[in-house]
Amino acid sequence: MEEDRAAERQVVVHGGGFWRLVPGHVPRRYDLPTRQLMERVLHGLGRLPE
Repeated sequence: MEEDRAAERQVVVHGGGFWRLVPGHVPRRYDLPTRQLMERVLHGLGRLPE
């Protein structure tokens, strides 16, 4: 069941259905979740004010 929903979300995103909800200034690309990317995300989150 979850696999079906994941596949459906992937079709929507890759078909452009998701991007109509996102502001135009947001980059239209996707980075694979690598360790380096996750470290960058965590570093960025650590800079948020408390």
